[in-house]
Amino acid sequence: MQKLLEELARNGGAREARFVCRLALAQEGNLLYESEGQCTGIICTEPHGSNGFGYDPVFYIPTLGKTLAELSEAEKNRLSHRARAVSALLEQMP
Repeated sequence: MQKLLEELARNGGAREARFVCRLALAQEGNLLYESEGQCTGIICTEPHGSNGFGYDPVFYIPTLGKTLAELSEAEKNRLSHRARAVSALLEQMP
């Protein structure tokens, strides 16, 4: 995380970011369902929050005014790229 922040500060790069999760469910070699979930945000200039892991403290979600690390577990499980991919996969299943 620190290396990412240093690189962005040094290069002045764009801070728009997204987490993406793609899922596929197969049985006996046959693809049954596919889905994708995304969580979009902006990389902060410094970490905020203590929940989560990885880049969560610097991944800011403008619509919530919080980083992923500032969300409760329930909020994150509802909004994360993984949760969205699982939800989309389940919607396809009978």
